[in-house]
Amino acid sequence: MLPANNKRAGIAINGRISLPTSIVPRQIPLFTRKAIVEFPQSQETADALGEVEADDRHLYYIKGDSHGHFTRASEWLSTHIAEEVGITTPAPAVIERLDHSVVFGSRRIAGVSDLMTTYTFLMSATISNTSKQVVGLKEVLSSIYALDLFLYNDDRHLGNYLSVPDGDIRRLYAFDFSRALFWKWPWDGFPTKDDKTRVCGQLLQQLHGFDHAAADATLDRLGALDDSTIQSFMGRMPSDWLSPDRRADFAAWWSDGAKMSRIDNLREGFSNGTLL
Repeated sequence: MLPANNKRAGIAINGRISLPTSIVPRQIPLFTRKAIVEFPQSQETADALGEVEADDRHLYYIKGDSHGHFTRASEWLSTHIAEEVGITTPAPAVIERLDHSVVFGSRRIAGVSDLMTTYTFLMSATISNTSKQVVGLKEVLSSIYALDLFLYNDDRHLGNYLSVPDGDIRRLYAFDFSRALFWKWPWDGFPTKDDKTRVCGQLLQQLHGFDHAAADATLDRLGALDDSTIQSFMGRMPSDWLSPDRRADFAAWWSDGAKMSRIDNLREGFSNGTLL
């Protein structure tokens, strides 16, 4: 099973799934990428500053801190945590803009046509006996949902999934963690039923079902993710992206038992249906 074996998310076009036999951890960038060209936003989003072409010749969506929140830190840490537990995300980067400000970058991997294809793909039911089954989709969506609730991401919607072709499969990416982690820190419970993540989650569960084993596997991996790994993520992040007090607070939360308590509460909520 895809999530339980910690494989990257691959969704079959033809009803079969093709995945690598192992995961090579993504190398955290050692150097800041420099923007060589800046573009205005190609699509309207709440927190993005636009797009840049960086000195590695890739295009990146860029974000700075917004509304008094540590948006750059939320994106950086959430993206690396997602990858660490087997959920595929666009490659992150630290980007220096032309004005020398330093922002979070998410590598652009798809165009408008891929966004439209993703919407159609996700809105096509696979749960009924008469629907074409897509192996792995329910498991991947359930894993992303579990991570979003863990990180208190209240803004997951159909517009921040991406499904792009990769050989004979479509690979599903989750992106945009601006409203996760530090947006509402310290957390009080979980996103509510009226938040986008829960509304979108219920819609996708109606269309594709919910895989409890996949969600549990994601929570298992979050539980096993030790504080030294989190410290390494923060250590590669520019120091001014997160205040010293908030760094210490989050590191303590991760290591002092609060993380495991949150995971236990999520398991209970998935089991009794109150968080579905």
